[in-house]
Amino acid sequence: MSFINPFEKRSSITPNNYYPFTISNGSIVPNSLVDATEALKNSDLYAVTSLISSDIAGTTFTGNAVFSDVLNKPTHLTNAFSFWQTALLNLLLNGNMFLAKQKDNQGLMTGLRLIPSNAITIDLIDDVLTYEVLQFDEYPSAVYPAEDMIHVKVMAYGVDTLHNLVGHSPLESLTSEISQQKEANRLTLSTLKGALNPTSLIKIPQGTLSPEAKDAVRGEFERANSGNNSGRVMVLDQSADFSTVSINADVANYLNSMNWGRTQIAKAFGVSDSYLNGTGDQQSSLEQIKDLYVNALNRYIEPLIAELKMKLDTSIGLDMSSITDYSNTTFKADILNFVDKEIISTEEAKEYLKKRGIID
Repeated sequence: MSFINPFEKRSSITPNNYYPFTISNGSIVPNSLVDATEALKNSDLYAVTSLISSDIAGTTFTGNAVFSDVLNKPTHLTNAFSFWQTALLNLLLNGNMFLAKQKDNQGLMTGLRLIPSNAITIDLIDDVLTYEVLQFDEYPSAVYPAEDMIHVKVMAYGVDTLHNLVGHSPLESLTSEISQQKEANRLTLSTLKGALNPTSLIKIPQGTLSPEAKDAVRGEFERANSGNNSGRVMVLDQSADFSTVSINADVANYLNSMNWGRTQIAKAFGVSDSYLNGTGDQQSSLEQIKDLYVNALNRYIEPLIAELKMKLDTSIGLDMSSITDYSNTTFKADILNFVDKEIISTEEAKEYLKKRGIID
């Protein structure tokens, strides 16, 4: 039989982007996030989140092999790239990533399990942090001590200690931008949906027409001038007058200026807008753009590595050469330079090239 300790200091919070944050014995903080499922329907958000998650997921963990081997193959359900891309998408879209340690009978970590944000409740009881996982899929409910839950978060802040333990997604700052883009796309689609301009007018100067008569005139006109007949010469009898009404100039200018939304989205995620619109700063060199992009990735890499160092081993790191030097061009040039300057021998150079997979 359980009982509640009246002197126990307890609070809990559920971090997710579908329901408001819930604080027991405290205030309710409304959640204004853009729903992640809706966010991925936005092409610009899809582009930037896919770019960041793919690049980081393609890197390799280094350090203590006991842990790095597991990180480089965290689950038997899918490959490491897909696992980490999904985990990073949770971080980007929810502001939080929850990875529960899986252990063997000896207590050694054998894998990781990604926990959805809406299945987590964080409890702080007498300054002891635990993570309660609700039952989902085939997994039963469980309570994890803080050391067994890898909780990566970005922009953690709030009005109290518990809120300071929960991350915030860049999506929070994009609520208005996404709404405006959605409305602009809706207006554009509604304009293009019909074969004819939806603001076309047909005037029949024969008095008042019944709704049935209007439908008949409209249907016959669309049948005669759309589909296979689209673009052909339009023929009207003397009783009809056809005209079109152009889209309001202010609305047209608004639709044409919606590219600023891409800039806002890129800015919120810390990525140069050149990665979204293909233009970028014409004054910047490719090397400068690459450096700026790597620096942007660090805002998501550093929280991940810091958490892994804290929960696993301080030697854990990330080999970012797949991002900074994907073709190994810089690495090969450095190796040749070291050999020319006799910093390393030819045999040592061959060993480095073999380890990198450049030569057999």
